[in-house]
Amino acid sequence: TPAKAEPARGLATAATPTFQVEASQWLHRQKVRVGDLEGRSKTIRDLEWRLSVVMDKFGPEPIDGVDFGLADELVIELCEERAAIERAAAEGVPLTRTVSDPRTGGYRARRRGVSNGSIRKALDTTERVLRDAKKRGVLAGEVPALKSAAPKADRPRRSFLEPEQIAAALRAADVIEAEHRGLTWETVDLVRRSNRSAVALARELGVSDTLIRKVCRGELWKGTPEPRNRNDVPRRVVIDALILGGLRVSEFCGLDAVHVDVGGGRLRVPRSATKSDAGERTIPIVPALRQRLAEHRTQYPSGRGEPAFPTRNGTRQHPDNIRARILAPIRERANEQLGTEGLLTIGHMTPHTLRRTFA
Repeated sequence: TPAKAEPARGLATAATPTFQVEASQWLHRQKVRVGDLEGRSKTIRDLEWRLSVVMDKFGPEPIDGVDFGLADELVIELCEERAAIERAAAEGVPLTRTVSDPRTGGYRARRRGVSNGSIRKALDTTERVLRDAKKRGVLAGEVPALKSAAPKADRPRRSFLEPEQIAAALRAADVIEAEHRGLTWETVDLVRRSNRSAVALARELGVSDTLIRKVCRGELWKGTPEPRNRNDVPRRVVIDALILGGLRVSEFCGLDAVHVDVGGGRLRVPRSATKSDAGERTIPIVPALRQRLAEHRTQYPSGRGEPAFPTRNGTRQHPDNIRARILAPIRERANEQLGTEGLLTIGHMTPHTLRRTFA
């Protein structure tokens, strides 16, 4: 028996626009209200992402055609998609997607399924669009309870570090920094005054013997310091500032040199780096953090208006860079230490983990 054709859903008319049109207009009004027409704020980007989760399913439908049945279909599709992604990852052939990057042009990243909590948030935003349409007289019927179609959200992980885990993370940051540290004027002077072989010096300093020979011949480090290698980036000051200062990762990345008052012992978080007006504040620096910031200022001097914690190229740090290139290797190395000592390893460590640890 041939499968029965699905009944055609109602078509949008001038009086009943599609959900995509109504959602776009609603999102534009949100941008106007918060004064962010370019959509750069975290709040607007989060709303855009929530609507993107439902747009393929709800977008072509008329505003009064978005009901519980359609939401239930979307939930089943998202749950099946998530299961397929997890199954592929378990089999060693993870599914990937292309991510555009203005700096590199793009790269392949692992696909991630939409969690139950994110599904609920997406349906909640859909209800907000429908409630707004009803207030404005675009939607005649009642607003359906779409969130009731969402599966039960997982309990969020409120991770923080125990004292022994903090110590292990700080030691790991020091070790990784030492492994990737390039030459400084002090080490260059040591190399040029030493009678030891280039191979021995290279092994001790963690660099190539070719680099040592070029320094001895005066081909490098003649009058100005050479650029740092790509892995010679500060790590310890990052984790110190997040644990001992309680900064959000976006606040940390948004700090300029003028906001770090080492002499006065204060960190000033500007409004441009915070989520809300209440986030603009001054944080007293504890002595341990003050010493670390002073050392960082000496090694990485920044002028007025420049980032306080720049990348190797002098540009502003990005939260994804902090998570992937700095915290992830520190967690892995710290767990090796904790495992050998028979202590509890770090199961989850994000920038917000360190903020909770501070709290």
